[in-house]
Amino acid sequence: SRIISRTDVSDLGRDVKSLKRVFPCGGKMAAIVDDREDVWANADNNSTGRKGEPPINMILVRPYHFGPFLKFADVNNSSGEDLTEEQGEISKRNKNGNIDETGEEQLLWTGSILKRLHARYYNEALSEDDRNKLNVPLILSEMRKEVLSGSFSQAKVLLSGLIPLHLQKSYISTTQIPRPPVIRYAEELKAKVMNNIGDDLTHVIAAKDGTDKILRARRISGCSIVKIGWLMECYWSISQRNLGPHYLGPEPVRQVDDQKEDLLKKLLLSGSDDDDDDDDDEDDDDDFDLEDFKRKMRERQS
Repeated sequence: SRIISRTDVSDLGRDVKSLKRVFPCGGKMAAIVDDREDVWANADNNSTGRKGEPPINMILVRPYHFGPFLKFADVNNSSGEDLTEEQGEISKRNKNGNIDETGEEQLLWTGSILKRLHARYYNEALSEDDRNKLNVPLILSEMRKEVLSGSFSQAKVLLSGLIPLHLQKSYISTTQIPRPPVIRYAEELKAKVMNNIGDDLTHVIAAKDGTDKILRARRISGCSIVKIGWLMECYWSISQRNLGPHYLGPEPVRQVDDQKEDLLKKLLLSGSDDDDDDDDDEDDDDDFDLEDFKRKMRERQS
């Protein structure tokens, strides 16, 4: 492993780091671990990634702030930006001021990423020809794409209070300019960033609760309203994180099977709980708890 500081490439500029200085062939077999993206995005010779954005083989980690130095500004080597702190998500600190949860958790996330990266490259099922086609940017890109479009349908996210809508549309419609970090994180995790609210919306990532967008999104079955911390944890760990700690307001209403919902609606409209005439239906759906289902539907309608 190598540690590269900006003093190693000082002739490129104060806020520039480049792998080509230590890996003249491009560094595609190297992984970068850093809490600052800007120093890599400023290099004009990155071998991967969109111009003005950090290289794909960079693993972004959550900035760690050592307790005793929290009151001092490190002007020579400032840490990276943490979007979750901007939104007011306060990390839990111990009596010395150190960040317990996020600091140690990020080490575990980074270790897991590197182990998964190593395992994919050295997978015994790969032929030598297939392995020779692999590189770190390619593997990391595939790992990220599986986070929000892997075991379930592609996540469709709407941003609220994070980027002005007219700017969001312009960034999505072009590949010529760097994307705002929050859009780039979502897209690299293979989520589809939406401009409008639709019935297929799965997440709203919001700066605050109570906006018109959020009120409309709450009417969509299964749509989760979350803080930006959820997206950042997904990106820092390259894994799908639990939504629970990041909800804004109540948890979303779970989606219910349409056929069973229609059946209950008919029963409720008829005002009858008598199911003596539905023996045939019982045989077709022995596992269906009608009373529990009716209770859930009443809760949804209240």
